[in-house]
Amino acid sequence: MAAHRSGPLKQQNKAHKGGRHRGRGSAQRDGKGRLALKILSKKVRKELSRVDQRHRASQLRKQKKEAVLAEKRQLGSKDGPPHQILVVPLHDRISLPEAFRLLQDKDTGTVHFSEWGSTHSFMLLCPRLKHRWFFTSARPGELHTVLDMAKVADTILFLLDPLEGWDSTGDYCLSCLFAQGLPTYTLAVQGVSGLPPRKQIDARKKLSKTVEKRFPDDKLLLLDTQKEAEMLLRQLANQKQRHLAFRDRRAYLFAHTADFAPSEENNLICVTDAVADMEEDLKVLMKADPDKQESLQTEVIPDPMEGEQTWPTEEELSEANDFLKKSSKVVKKVPKGTSSYQAEWILDEDGESDGEDEYDDMEHEDFIEEESQDEGSGKEEEEEYETMTMGESVRDDLYDDNVDDEAEEKMLEKYKQERLQEMFPDEVDTPRDVAARIRFQKYRGLKSFRTSPWDPKENLPQDYARIFQFQNFTNTRKRLFKEIEEKEVEGAEVGWYVTLHVSEVPSSVYEYFKRGAPLIAFSLLPHEQKMSVLNMVVSRYSGNTEPVKAKEELIFHCGFRRFRASPLFSQHTAADKHKFQRFLTADVALVVTIYGPVTFPPASVLLFKQNSNGMHSLIATGYLLSVDPDRMVIKRVVLSGHPFKIFTKMAVVRYMFFNREDVLWFKPVELRTKWGRRGHIKEPLGTHGHMKCSFDGKLKSQDTVLMNLYKRVFPKWTYDPYVPEPVPWMKSEISLSVPEVDMK
Repeated sequence: MAAHRSGPLKQQNKAHKGGRHRGRGSAQRDGKGRLALKILSKKVRKELSRVDQRHRASQLRKQKKEAVLAEKRQLGSKDGPPHQILVVPLHDRISLPEAFRLLQDKDTGTVHFSEWGSTHSFMLLCPRLKHRWFFTSARPGELHTVLDMAKVADTILFLLDPLEGWDSTGDYCLSCLFAQGLPTYTLAVQGVSGLPPRKQIDARKKLSKTVEKRFPDDKLLLLDTQKEAEMLLRQLANQKQRHLAFRDRRAYLFAHTADFAPSEENNLICVTDAVADMEEDLKVLMKADPDKQESLQTEVIPDPMEGEQTWPTEEELSEANDFLKKSSKVVKKVPKGTSSYQAEWILDEDGESDGEDEYDDMEHEDFIEEESQDEGSGKEEEEEYETMTMGESVRDDLYDDNVDDEAEEKMLEKYKQERLQEMFPDEVDTPRDVAARIRFQKYRGLKSFRTSPWDPKENLPQDYARIFQFQNFTNTRKRLFKEIEEKEVEGAEVGWYVTLHVSEVPSSVYEYFKRGAPLIAFSLLPHEQKMSVLNMVVSRYSGNTEPVKAKEELIFHCGFRRFRASPLFSQHTAADKHKFQRFLTADVALVVTIYGPVTFPPASVLLFKQNSNGMHSLIATGYLLSVDPDRMVIKRVVLSGHPFKIFTKMAVVRYMFFNREDVLWFKPVELRTKWGRRGHIKEPLGTHGHMKCSFDGKLKSQDTVLMNLYKRVFPKWTYDPYVPEPVPWMKSEISLSVPEVDMK
């Protein structure tokens, strides 16, 4: 019987590696420095069965549902705070007195009226719904009033027109409210019953399409009859509440009444003397403890002697003199046997330079070079060694253009500047009457804007001695928020009516309140009374196309605060240096940098500009990014030149400078072209600013030679907490007849 033989296609398996195991040393050598995986310290998660997972998910849903129901039951109940409703009519055809008349019906509940200035309000108690509301109103034209009251309102009731929904003023008001952050809101339409029956259905369909742009998937309620008013109140009572992040961690209250007692000192208001008289009749919940109170100091008082040096010693003075003597030497090649006195009279010839040697500030040669490799050579050669003496960095002062915002005749010039900035970014003309080395003496060249080092503590302005800086702002914010969550609540509970006594209040607050403006008080977190550098990310508002230049005075709404400041604009990047922007662009988000009071994010930001007619125009919206004085805003200027004569990789460039000294001064700075070439200055030619330059490739005749110069800029200290009252957008007066009732 013949034996079986395997064919050529039989599978050949890899042989098993036998032998002893590797030792620890061989394993480390084979690892070549690689480290083993770290053992995770997290607790081992217990695997739940499907039944347990469903049970746990059901419990979480139940807890969330109970929390929402508890919030609904507490808000507006007899034991909780009243449900505060802000009524905002979005069209000039809306009748606010008619809407209040339907809500104040006697069959609905008990009504208590209160009035001060031009802001009308009333309390509604409804036994049927077991709910109580506090209604206030604000006109869209009074923008600051609407924004301030929306910060403390539980629900906003928007009244819409049946044909148009809202007018231009109402649309502008909605844009500001959306940017600030909307609490819970409800939409009600007034006037549908006044239309012909055939047009009512079409009007509601058109209105629904209009409303979908801003309020998708929201239901429209009617407010023309008493029955519709009851349905609206039921919707307000059962609606789920939305939370605003910037007010969840801060206590706030809305003042119903206020009494002021003037003080003799500094025109301030003081009510501290009245506390002792009221202690006998009222219960005092809490008194200010001086030991626990934080200082109200907003700025650091700078010490003019801080940072000053002691008088240098004799050794330090002699070393400095020796260094100056060495650094001022010029390296020349002179005929053999020339003395130092004769070398002083030898002039350098223009244009004679080999362009190969570069100045090294760390290596100083002798004043006269006498060594020669070729003794038989009788030629007299003169070589010019350029020396560059860089002065010490001077403190970077702010450069301000002093733009007059109120002058309408300068608006055309601003439009031209904005267009030039878009066409030729950061390009400036070299002045003819001032030397470029003097005009741009605060600027420097960078090999790479992204990777070149720049010390954030270098050449800081004097205003930086007045601000506070956090060692780690992010960790401080997390620690404070954690303490707020774990801290036990002291003092008044949510929903209590309390009397608050505040001392040293400016009299302007009382005057503002007497004119009918709402009085709102909110608490500050630790350190929020101190001044620092705030960085905010903003985007241009599409409804405003007017050019906004950097360092113009703008009005800021940041969280609960409102103030004026002159910002800087810069790019929003993840690098350590951020390029300065001369205008607020409309295509990308920018970072706004100002001096202002510390605020912990999240906080919404709105930027307004005061027009010549006194009205405030919304120009940008965004959010607070950080509080960081070390964020560097770098301004770039670009000097341009024209290639006059072009060789293989060499070119003669003119019109970038206009004298020989400027060419020598900016010789170490790298050049670039608009078509991507890079090069550097070899030597100056003549006395009119022409220079020989070498590049990494041949230039085109239509190319442009550029030089980038940089300096760090800082915002102007123009912070002002006083904001002038704007001219209303809508001048129609709202009259409300308030009947006399017994307030008991």
